[in-house]
Amino acid sequence: MNIVATMAAADPRGSRSMQLLGIPSTDIDAVWPLVEPMLAAACRRGRDKDAPEDVHRALKGGEMQLWLAWENAVVALAVTEIVLHSRKTCCRIRFCTGRDRRSWQPAIAAIERWAKANGCGAMELIARPGWSRFLRHHGYATTHFFCEKEL
Repeated sequence: MNIVATMAAADPRGSRSMQLLGIPSTDIDAVWPLVEPMLAAACRRGRDKDAPEDVHRALKGGEMQLWLAWENAVVALAVTEIVLHSRKTCCRIRFCTGRDRRSWQPAIAAIERWAKANGCGAMELIARPGWSRFLRHHGYATTHFFCEKEL
């Protein structure tokens, strides 16, 4: 997964360049110190169903993919995985978090192109409510809500 997609990000102070970087599994250790704190916070928001070390292992093993929105530093990250359903292969966004959301949210289109090129027929994710407004304008439909209760 050697993907680099450059995208222009809207900025009230003028134009700037944001890159979406697909990080090869062989380079995970090199970027891990930059992404582990953000991923740890995302795991906590997900009620600790995943731990950073588990995601690290899956990224290094190629079972998941790491994407970085980069502008002189990590602005955001996404973690995807290819899911084989009985009748369709999907790209599932497992984590997506960062700062300055409007500058990198459009990069999801590059992940969609990568997914299609890698045999996926659909994208899937479970997102917090704020994402649904953005995704609705990009061809996504809200079909279910995922609710949890701690016992």
